[in-house]
Amino acid sequence: MRSDVDKEALDAVEDLPVGRMSFVRVRMFGSDHPFEAMDSYTGDVSRIGEVVLDVAAGEWDLAFEAVLGHPVGDLLVMDRVVLEPPWRGAGLGPVLAGTAIRRLSQDCVAVACEPGSADGRELTEAEHREAAVKLGRVWERLGFEPFQQGVLILDCHLQRTQDFLAERQEEFSALCRAWQEKHRP
Repeated sequence: MRSDVDKEALDAVEDLPVGRMSFVRVRMFGSDHPFEAMDSYTGDVSRIGEVVLDVAAGEWDLAFEAVLGHPVGDLLVMDRVVLEPPWRGAGLGPVLAGTAIRRLSQDCVAVACEPGSADGRELTEAEHREAAVKLGRVWERLGFEPFQQGVLILDCHLQRTQDFLAERQEEFSALCRAWQEKHRP
């Protein structure tokens, strides 16, 4: 049974969804075939697997392996990063995604993504291409680089990657300070 204090406390907070993110860790040295695991997840994750893996062998594609500094480890796929409309355009996407990548990419060789609209809106082919280009520029702020067939990769073993992620963390701290100043009583 709730007391009046509990109700007052509940009235004092408001749940404000900012968005949602989905990451998939692909174990390269587990008991499951990496591509089969990716294929069973979603079509988008499967498509990335077709680009970075030798599908038949269940190993890195030679071209993917060649661009990595140290091609040993798992793969982290940034499947979805969707911000609610009021939160878009303030630089929050790369900050939140960068924070998630820093936490989730330990022992990963790379992070891969394929930019595109993921918020459920129906888009024309031209709008989809425009969204992919725009989001590609956003993800470049984290250090992602074009690889092949629209897939971007972030090599987790490069110092440059750590520097980009640290810069996004600094931006996050600045956003928090600005929000606190604006909302301070």
